[in-house]
Amino acid sequence: MKQFDMKIIPFEAVHNFRDMGGYKSRDGRSVKNGLFYRSAALGKMTKADKELFGTLGVKTIFDYRDNHEAQNNPNPIFPQAKYIQIPAKGNHAFEMPTNAGKKDFYKVVNPEMFREFYAQMPFNNASFKELMVTIQNPENLGLVHHCAVGKDRTGIGGALILLALDVPEETIMEDYLDTNIHLRSLVEQMAQAIQQDYNDRELQQFYALMSAREDYLQAAFDAMDNRFGSKPAFLEQEFGLTKEKRAQLQAHCLT
Repeated sequence: MKQFDMKIIPFEAVHNFRDMGGYKSRDGRSVKNGLFYRSAALGKMTKADKELFGTLGVKTIFDYRDNHEAQNNPNPIFPQAKYIQIPAKGNHAFEMPTNAGKKDFYKVVNPEMFREFYAQMPFNNASFKELMVTIQNPENLGLVHHCAVGKDRTGIGGALILLALDVPEETIMEDYLDTNIHLRSLVEQMAQAIQQDYNDRELQQFYALMSAREDYLQAAFDAMDNRFGSKPAFLEQEFGLTKEKRAQLQAHCLT
């Protein structure tokens, strides 16, 4: 039984949009609702979606996509929100599927490459550095952070936010794996569209890459420990999130 009620925002044309509130920190406090939302791309919003979004109190839209992805599926304009768009892919050799064409991407990139992608993403990443600065200013919250489907780049971003709030790793992993529930219909639509061009092995690889898998996020967690010895040391040395700064953040964001 989970320790929280997962809060899904019922948009018509936005996938995987959820409030990250309700998760318990190690000291028993809970992340406040309405401060952090994670999502897939917002560009297909209907009129009703835009009206619903306007009720959420969003002050910052943080976009992990690169310029090409953002231009192909631009964020809707909300005058009350500040927009930050910094690519989070880093220096990885492969293009994200929204750039490369899904057909080629899922045939060329394999799960081992994706584990390495996760293991590299948290480090020396301008996008996540800016994210960690942004969340320390209460004036920037509520914040929506998103990429294309809200799984990989958003998965790491969500993990970093929750680590900074001292939420246990097993809870962070649950939040990440819940993506599979909320992307299921989208993944099946994509599979229907490509299956005539895929053999069984390639289709299995497609599903592996479109899944939130424990070994992917665990690769990032292990890399943090291997490089810095612990998650708190990683947060301090990578992002300047000292114990005091984390305490300030937690005082505002936990209840």
